[in-house]
Amino acid sequence: MRQQRYEVESLGPIILEIEKRENKLRAIRPLVAKTERKSLDLRLQALEDSRQILSAACKGGPKMNATFAGTPEPNHER
Repeated sequence: MRQQRYEVESLGPIILEIEKRENKLRAIRPLVAKTERKSLDLRLQALEDSRQILSAACKGGPKMNATFAGTPEPNHER
């Protein structure tokens, strides 16, 4: 399962709800008539796309390279 620990203050709860809905739709998919599966598949794809967008938005910003007093400087010899 791809569920990760998301920050509670962020979009994490929304992402988890999307994943729950996606699992419910996948569970009922075999029971749905073949004529209605196309619609269900489109909804599943939309949920997956939404989850990916929100997951990317939740990721933290880039880490800054901080050097602290007393740490050796890297040797850049080539």
